[in-house]
Amino acid sequence: MLLKIGQLAKQTCLSIRTLHHYDEIGLLVPSVRSEAGHRLYNLTDVQRLHAIQALKQLGLSLPDIAQALNDSSLSLEQIINRQINQLERDIAQAQTLKNNLQRLRDFSVARNNSDSEIWIHTLALMNISMAHLSADDMESLGQYATLAKNELETDWPQLVSELQQFIVDKISPESADAKQFIVRWIELMERLTGHEAALMLKMHAMTQEEIQLKINRQITPAMIEFLMEAMGALHQDIYAKYLTPEQMQTLRKNQRKNAADWPPLIAELRSLMERGISATDPSVIELAVRWQTLFETSVSGGDAEIHNQLRIAYAQEPLLMQGTGLDQTLLSYIRTALEKISKN
Repeated sequence: MLLKIGQLAKQTCLSIRTLHHYDEIGLLVPSVRSEAGHRLYNLTDVQRLHAIQALKQLGLSLPDIAQALNDSSLSLEQIINRQINQLERDIAQAQTLKNNLQRLRDFSVARNNSDSEIWIHTLALMNISMAHLSADDMESLGQYATLAKNELETDWPQLVSELQQFIVDKISPESADAKQFIVRWIELMERLTGHEAALMLKMHAMTQEEIQLKINRQITPAMIEFLMEAMGALHQDIYAKYLTPEQMQTLRKNQRKNAADWPPLIAELRSLMERGISATDPSVIELAVRWQTLFETSVSGGDAEIHNQLRIAYAQEPLLMQGTGLDQTLLSYIRTALEKISKN
């Protein structure tokens, strides 16, 4: 059985244009040429066309169909499983979109539509969120918020109120009350981000941008400064268990230098680590060098003994890493990169 393109198109209820397209992209190329030079389809070609249309009905793209047909190691079961996984992702994305639309609908009903300030404020928050958070991040935050609904409704307003009162009463960030407060604050932030260090770092960056653009109406620059100083004071208490008074003096002198440079650097390194990039990759090594320079400049002052003692402290004191985006896995990743440098 040999068929011209018009005959095949008519008998299979496909258009000639479709068959031409399959030919152009190499998906279905006629196997035979007549003496007159006409390209003809044989039985093998018809069987391949049947497979193409069957896979297309499953929702596979033409490139995926080509891969499936040309890769003898790919079974029909694997093809179907791949499509099921894609459908599951599509369903999850559709559910996320539905949830977002429902929240937007509820917001528009609950708010006065003529209040342009509210809409501008909300639009700014949406754009900042989109710049810092992926769709998966947004979905995760929504799930964590649902799990921590009671905390959001009670603990969060209470903590914000306490923080505001610290500022009004001019309480020192080094006071015992402030240090106890910062532990509670960080614990709540970790619960609201599912204890995902990367997500917490993204939320930190987003909050910083909100404050810079004067969008965040609850958390002010003064409150952020208080939180940072209270955390610093808490860390100082822990460091004092491992360092001499002279070493603590060196640490205090350097610690506030370049403080804003740490969160983005930690976020970059964590992103590379979580993407599976090797610690010996040049991009990681470059960041590790920045890490080492920043550490010597703003922490140890280049003192090897301080460096060693702080390494012990971070191994034994979980509070030092709470809310920072750091953990032992990331520190080990950075050390591996630095060891690569020392060997070269």
